[in-house]
Amino acid sequence: MKTIANFFILCLTIMSSFLVSCNGKEGNEDNKDVDYVSLTKIKYEEDDQVFPNPERGFFTHLEFKSSQESNVISDAALASQRALNRTLIFNIYYLDSFMESPISEEYLNYIRSNMDALRRNGFKCVLRFAYNRSYTEQAHPWDASWEVVSGHIDQLTPIFENYADVIFCLEAGFIGTFGEWYYTDYYIFNPQTEEDYKPRKILLEKLMNALPATRQIAVRYPGAITKIYGIDVTDTLTLQTAHNGSNYSRTASHNDCFVSSSNDVGTYHRAGEREFVYKNTRYTIWGGETCAMDKAGHCENSLEKARLHHLTYLNHDYHRSVLNRWKEEGCYDEIAIRAGYRLVLDRAFITPRPVKGQDLRVVLIIQNKGFAAPQNPRKVELILTGPETRVFDIDADPRFWFEDMESTLDITVPIPEDIKSGNYILSLNLPDPEPTIHDDPRYSIRLANKNTWDETKGFNEITEITL
Repeated sequence: MKTIANFFILCLTIMSSFLVSCNGKEGNEDNKDVDYVSLTKIKYEEDDQVFPNPERGFFTHLEFKSSQESNVISDAALASQRALNRTLIFNIYYLDSFMESPISEEYLNYIRSNMDALRRNGFKCVLRFAYNRSYTEQAHPWDASWEVVSGHIDQLTPIFENYADVIFCLEAGFIGTFGEWYYTDYYIFNPQTEEDYKPRKILLEKLMNALPATRQIAVRYPGAITKIYGIDVTDTLTLQTAHNGSNYSRTASHNDCFVSSSNDVGTYHRAGEREFVYKNTRYTIWGGETCAMDKAGHCENSLEKARLHHLTYLNHDYHRSVLNRWKEEGCYDEIAIRAGYRLVLDRAFITPRPVKGQDLRVVLIIQNKGFAAPQNPRKVELILTGPETRVFDIDADPRFWFEDMESTLDITVPIPEDIKSGNYILSLNLPDPEPTIHDDPRYSIRLANKNTWDETKGFNEITEITL
């Protein structure tokens, strides 16, 4: 009996050791990095300051009415915005003087000049077009007929194509007051069925064809998305269908009454619509503005809803009472820092004593502490700078570096035999893939680390090596 008892004790001890080992590997950094023991490990310090990064964060709201004379966005105005750590501008054009006619070439050139100003100053825009900004009965018509709208989209298509590099996303617009798809004269005021939504579907399809496939179009109401695509709220995007180029994968969401009532002032009408948006915005852009003070806008709920919605951009100009409450209650800075992505290089593993003509292995462990992944296409480059510069294109997609996750870049590149000998800085570059702005450091993603950012080049320095 003693022998049997000892046997059971031994078995329990082995099982206990196994469980401890498994738990340790799940939560212990050294055990997670066991595959890299032959490499030199480097740890990095996180930077908790606010700094500008492309395609994310608070924006300022600029609107332009074609019936009124407006100045081109000035370099000084954009410089002041960048000093506030902003890289996005909301541009809404009210085509109120063209409700029954084509857009004049003069006004098209005005739009181009604003786009040039954005590009010149390192900004992108959230773009929308509308016809009226009043929903009073005296303000009819609230929008323009489809024949007029269709012609305007044809005229704007070359602008969409030529300035896609500085368009972060297009909000569908055109229909209804403020372009919010609600108060409308021509597109069925309160649509319910898929048939009712056909005019909106036709508009969205035309915009999808007009805008380059690399860009998303944000729709105001989740109910409109499900009716346009004839899907249920359970038919959400997945890892397999995200960013695959389909119209559905390019359909983002905007909410212009975030945390402003229990249903965000009519944004959510039907059961399951919130969960539909929460799941889809892991793979698509989500942003907007607040519109009213409500108990839903206290910090605790606002932070949770920002996380669930994968908040990427938000209006800093409206509603000021909600933003002031966030400042008073202490969550404003967290929302400012975590809006969109916030990528932190936690640790790296590098080939010790790399040699010309042999492979260099670089493993980067990147944590995303923001609310969302980067959403538009982005390049990943490993760069050696020293006696000469060598650039290695890396097959990786930051759009899948999700929030609250560690993403591992395991890179192996051949060091050319003919590279000049000397000391080199090894860097990670996350530039915009558009050729017009690829080399502009203001459009490269900065990692949230201390002593790694090269502002003049837009590179994130990993380490120094000698070849």
